[in-house]
Amino acid sequence: MNLFFDTNVILDYLIPTNSFHEEASKILKAVFEGKANGFISAHSMTDIFYISRKYFSLEDRRQFLLLIASTFQIIAENRDDFLAVLNAENFFDLEDGLQMRCAENAKLDYIVTENLKDFKTSKVPALAISSALSKI
Repeated sequence: MNLFFDTNVILDYLIPTNSFHEEASKILKAVFEGKANGFISAHSMTDIFYISRKYFSLEDRRQFLLLIASTFQIIAENRDDFLAVLNAENFFDLEDGLQMRCAENAKLDYIVTENLKDFKTSKVPALAISSALSKI
């Protein structure tokens, strides 16, 4: 199964005080063990590095992103992706729009997120972490 991970799911895994830490830990473990294929956007990598600076040292963040980069497929966005998202009639959020576009371009099975309402217009179905886990 090919799963695209919303940035927030990775942050939930990384930051133990986040609401969905336990569920995020289970699904990332499944990817690390090869039970599912994980995908993430290139911009998510920079977002994770920046947001996690409040919680982790430079070296810890670097090591974590090396783990993600060696385990997940990273999908890069290009100019056409930005233009498509920014020109969409239902535009509301650049990050979510780019994540939907990445998952669509790569023809992935699902987007894993706890923000299901933000992915209502996605051509790739969005699943909560618990639903994704039950499909693995």
